Amino acid sequence: MAQATLPAPLREALQVAKEIYRRNKTLTLVSQGEGRVWANKIYFAEEDGYLYGLLERPTEGRGHHYSNILRDPRVFFVIDRGVPDRFLQGEGIIEILGDVAERPERHILFRKVPQAVLFAKFFPLFVFRIRPTRLYISDYTEEWKPRVQVEVTEEVLQAFQGPLKSRPNPWRIYWQAVRSFAFPVTISPILLGAFLAPSLSWPLLLLTFGGALLAHAAINVLSDYFDYRRGADTWSTLGSSRVLLDGLMEPGHLLRFGRLLLLLAAGVGLALAAWRGLPILFVALAGASLGIFYTAPPLGLKYRALGDLAVFLAFGPLMTLGSYYVQTQALAWPPLLLSVPLGLLTTAILHGNNMRDLADDARAGFRTIAGVLGLRGSSLYYCALVLMAYGITAVAVGRGWLPVWSLLAFLTVPLAWRNIQAAFHPRRVAFTFLDLRTAQLHLLFGLLLVVGIALGRWLG
Repeated sequence: MAQATLPAPLREALQVAKEIYRRNKTLTLVSQGEGRVWANKIYFAEEDGYLYGLLERPTEGRGHHYSNILRDPRVFFVIDRGVPDRFLQGEGIIEILGDVAERPERHILFRKVPQAVLFAKFFPLFVFRIRPTRLYISDYTEEWKPRVQVEVTEEVLQAFQGPLKSRPNPWRIYWQAVRSFAFPVTISPILLGAFLAPSLSWPLLLLTFGGALLAHAAINVLSDYFDYRRGADTWSTLGSSRVLLDGLMEPGHLLRFGRLLLLLAAGVGLALAAWRGLPILFVALAGASLGIFYTAPPLGLKYRALGDLAVFLAFGPLMTLGSYYVQTQALAWPPLLLSVPLGLLTTAILHGNNMRDLADDARAGFRTIAGVLGLRGSSLYYCALVLMAYGITAVAVGRGWLPVWSLLAFLTVPLAWRNIQAAFHPRRVAFTFLDLRTAQLHLLFGLLLVVGIALGRWLG
């Protein structure tokens, strides 16, 4: 039955239900069996009117839902955002589909809730599907009105599978593919190089930003493609954009997108070379080569324990020197030396990711510094990277290479200490997302360092 033939009140209620499904990531699931009731919050996603999620395998003291469902597949669920203004209650029949490693339905959930991958990676879980039988829909956002009760017939399911079916936003998928959460590691060195220059041209800085961010986006996209083709990325991979793993984009399409971004970045690079001189082109080519061959054959630096060095050079000295040259038309040692703290923190981001994926990389036969050092050695290495960033900054201030205002970067020490503590606890490396927390540290450290340089210029 088409949505247009449904009664208007029912059609409006289903639209509210769809919006509740779309805006919420968790539901409270209630099951019962032999007089025992169990309830907890779990991640979920809706597709075609069915609800999908993950349940723990039964182990000692755990897996209560699973035990209850074997006895009685009827469940109750509540979906809300913690405020009783628009929420949904429902009844349904739950079905255990199988192990998360074997069921493609997992990607329905992962597309909506990437955080769920983390739990699926480290805990034994089953994929489940709920076929709702009755929905109770409450919407008090505009005015009070009675709760709507909906019997979920085949006609109602057809509405979810037709007019109400979710359509992926292509622009959002492209944005996901470029992994914009990693862009701060480009922003800080570009700003550092520009503010180390005696004078600052904002148009040149903006153009440099445009080219560097396009290049970074291209490298992220191409890395995803080559990791996928090489088998480095699997369903449980956390560090990629997941547009290929979750079926949001075809590999060939992603490759073409990466090439387009690379061409656009090359266009900006050529414009800067024509405006400011050929040396910027050589610096850009060196950085781009390190980025592309980070995963691309025949080098695949990432798989040969050379990824840390490549990332350090590309997102530290080379990017800072390039930004400095655009402003000054001169190559100099200070931007190379003073970029080292940012390069070290960028390497720490990568290392946090590799620490989490240490076992996966070993099984796939890839070598990273984390794999070479082992868990304990990796924790010490991470600690050294972070502490050296602060130590070199302090030395630079003490020697007069940086203004005393640059010590503002030390306001981030509590964040650094939090991350170092997590690095020495294997479970916390994953569940605190050490790589993302290190990216947060990098961004704040870099911005405060640049602010300090700017204050030193203006205030003396």
